[in-house]
Amino acid sequence: MSNSTHKSILIVEDEDIIRSSLRKLLERHHYEVSEAVSVKAARESFNLNSFDLIISDLRLPGGPGTDLINPAGCVPVLVMTSYASLRSAVETMRQGAADYISKPFNHDEMISAVKRIINESKQDVDLAIAENQLLMGSSPEILNILRTIDKAAPTSAPVVIQGESGTGKRIIAEIIHRASAAAAKTFMAINCASVNAIQFSQQLDQLTEKSIGTLFLANICELPIALQSQAMQAIQQHSALRCIASTSLDLQALSQAGKFRKDLFYSLNVVSIQVPALRHRATDIPSLTQYFLDQYSAELGFTVDLSPDAHQALAEYSWPGNVRELQNMLYQGAILSEPGQPITAALLGMGYEEDQQEEEPEIEPRQSGANNDAPAGLSLEDYFTSFVLENQENMSETALAQKLGISRKSLWERRNKLGISRKK
Repeated sequence: MSNSTHKSILIVEDEDIIRSSLRKLLERHHYEVSEAVSVKAARESFNLNSFDLIISDLRLPGGPGTDLINPAGCVPVLVMTSYASLRSAVETMRQGAADYISKPFNHDEMISAVKRIINESKQDVDLAIAENQLLMGSSPEILNILRTIDKAAPTSAPVVIQGESGTGKRIIAEIIHRASAAAAKTFMAINCASVNAIQFSQQLDQLTEKSIGTLFLANICELPIALQSQAMQAIQQHSALRCIASTSLDLQALSQAGKFRKDLFYSLNVVSIQVPALRHRATDIPSLTQYFLDQYSAELGFTVDLSPDAHQALAEYSWPGNVRELQNMLYQGAILSEPGQPITAALLGMGYEEDQQEEEPEIEPRQSGANNDAPAGLSLEDYFTSFVLENQENMSETALAQKLGISRKSLWERRNKLGISRKK
């Protein structure tokens, strides 16, 4: 979702003259504009949920513009049509379009419609984006996940969602449920990592209730094998129930090792979604960062922004806690910041200084490699201190962190904890 001052609009129009004219009109009114020539091109090139509004021609090669309404989710779609009649207008609105406008359109009428639709939809869009914030971005990985969700959600096929903690596995499960035929029914979640045998049995007994539409087995890789037979039996007995499972481990590898029932694995693994760690979709960090900063600016009542060193720190960090860690880190920085002052790396808890000169060629440390065991009788803290003091004159902070097998943030934190000053 774009920030509050620069609204983002996608134009889907196959006629070059109309598309170019509309783009120039919108840009004159300070909108950020992207273009596509068909529904297929729009869906393959963009995350439709990242726009504030989609303006599409009704008649397009390959499929009508109304085919964008469902995959756009909470983003409103304004349909342009040369066949402006009561019948076409009613049908367009019935399919979920925010409004329609006839071609050739009047410039003032178009801008008025754009402003009205964006303002009317803002609260609904913000709410939906807040729910789906872990899936924001336009990286190929996220676009592939959104396409898979779009195809799988209308079916009743079981889904396995694999990814690290904080990547948004439960959110994906909830999105699939809300886009399914069982959306009006209950989304029932069981955390397999913390449930005991009695609790698990009691919760599975609830599946007889007709109000339950989706069963979400979170962290199923941690379900004791003794309870996996119950899960398998429940799936077989309630075939009309949609089952979605999340895991941080490879279920196929676990089944081959005898740690996960093969019949349960094959029953669940019909549709598979791999959710990448944030470090593997780093191109999405700027859009996620801007979204969170806009959110905190609204909450705090002043504009929150980042300093250059903070931007660089975010780009270089490995993000073991994924999007949740990014969100919490930015929230901390926003809370500690002052109006008119950008958030620095230090306020984010990433307060190391960046080298002002070019990185020097890496020089091998004087002692044995940092990844080897510490000398006998020497504590890890003593070894860390000794290694840093011995090598910081000849190695950059990045090289030191790499040799120690830690991130630059961890290096900075340990320096502070142990009182080791940064070399100047």
